[in-house]
Amino acid sequence: MSWREEITIEMQRARAAATSGNAGKARTSARRAVGIALTEHQRKVQGRKYGTDVIGQLRSLAADGTVDDSVRAAAERLQARLSPQFESPSKDPVGDATLIIRYLLEDLT
Repeated sequence: MSWREEITIEMQRARAAATSGNAGKARTSARRAVGIALTEHQRKVQGRKYGTDVIGQLRSLAADGTVDDSVRAAAERLQARLSPQFESPSKDPVGDATLIIRYLLEDLT
């Protein structure tokens, strides 16, 4: 299976989970999809090293001043821990992941 197919599957899982009200699973699948895209991006783009685990990758992406502000903000929300009330700063993890993945794919082409 190609990395693009893996991203598609994870995003389908994220959308299904969001639709069924399972925010935790939606966030996890969205993060996995972004992690796949970031790993491929690092492999193909010289000088881009964000790390090996998805949370580290998201944190590094959020801190990368060469990346568009909206992408950095989405990465920041998606990597953030839950609040003490178990709420995520990413109210739309599928949207955040979609924004990041589109940016990464555009950079690869």
